[in-house]
Amino acid sequence: MEDSVEWGIGGVIFSVDHEATLKKTDFRKGIVFASIGTFLFSIIVVITVIFSNYWTVVSLALDDTDGPEFGYRLDVEPELYEDLGANRYPYNSGAEYPSFSSTVSIWGSCISDSSPDCGWAGSGVIISSRWILTAAHVVEDMDPNDSLIVVGSDWEYGDVYEVESFYIHPSWNGNGVDELDLGFDIALVELSEHISGIYPSSWANQDDIDDSLLGATIFISGFGDYSDYEDSFCDSACLTDGNEFYSQRRAWANTLDRVIEIGTQSGENDVASLRGGHIVYDFDSPDGRSNSLASGNLGFNFFQDYSYAGEGDSSPNPHALEGAGVPGDSGGPVFAKIGGKWTVIGLSSHGGENFGYANVAFNTRVSVHAEWICSISSTYKPISGCA
Repeated sequence: MEDSVEWGIGGVIFSVDHEATLKKTDFRKGIVFASIGTFLFSIIVVITVIFSNYWTVVSLALDDTDGPEFGYRLDVEPELYEDLGANRYPYNSGAEYPSFSSTVSIWGSCISDSSPDCGWAGSGVIISSRWILTAAHVVEDMDPNDSLIVVGSDWEYGDVYEVESFYIHPSWNGNGVDELDLGFDIALVELSEHISGIYPSSWANQDDIDDSLLGATIFISGFGDYSDYEDSFCDSACLTDGNEFYSQRRAWANTLDRVIEIGTQSGENDVASLRGGHIVYDFDSPDGRSNSLASGNLGFNFFQDYSYAGEGDSSPNPHALEGAGVPGDSGGPVFAKIGGKWTVIGLSSHGGENFGYANVAFNTRVSVHAEWICSISSTYKPISGCA
């Protein structure tokens, strides 16, 4: 038997000496053990980073001096968020702040339950005198014949309009998770009559008009529920206005951290292709420790998986009125300035269940649905912004 054997791989010749190979066996065992040790060390490092991330979020959530937060900074008077939502001085609408008067409250009874106590509430935004944009999950189970739109900064005293019909995005089928992840959480509400006295908001009616807005200041508004009732999420951060309910329109600021477009899929109702997408931001704490979307973060924390927000970066510095959405804010508008005009670029959709610092908010990206929105518009029922 020869001491060595040669074989070729892709034209390269390798020579192996059997005697030398046997002598190197112990050395190779050492390499194997060293490799296993390196692998185990790497696992320990990863686990340490994960639990460090978890602990940061948990400590923020459980710190009595900072929380529990519920959509607003606890070092800021909550009434300021109401003042912003009502455009009261010094938050008058104009160059610095959008008008939030187009943000409406949506109420309706369940179409699948005959109980008089079954109902849903959410938010929306007026984009034409007879048309409201909102989230699909707000209206999918509502009975249009028993639903109302309330216009005003307080739904207890606002003007009430009846609903004619709901138009839910054809790629939203009620399964929940997939449609939320893919950004199809969008619907139109047609009213029975025209809204008077309120200017409709401009909306992102051109495909990808919001591509260059990363890092821009955005404002979000809605009629989130802070009432101190049974099973409330708000705990010690509950707010009421004297009758155990919270009925005020609220608004808050944030920084646009992600602009996401998600794929294409076969269209229905004469729309050639339907795409989803998100507008994403995180709720930074006053000390900057809860910057979930910062570069290098793992894409999840103790309360939430936000890996589908993709990669990017985020400033840890919160706005003076930094905030996040809570139950009831769904369907409310996200405003950004485009061409000098405050424009609706997103609709509140979903986020983590803690509603506090480190929460990541996903908002349906409006521009990728411009074609579908305008496919609903007609000569007799036009939607502003559609040709």
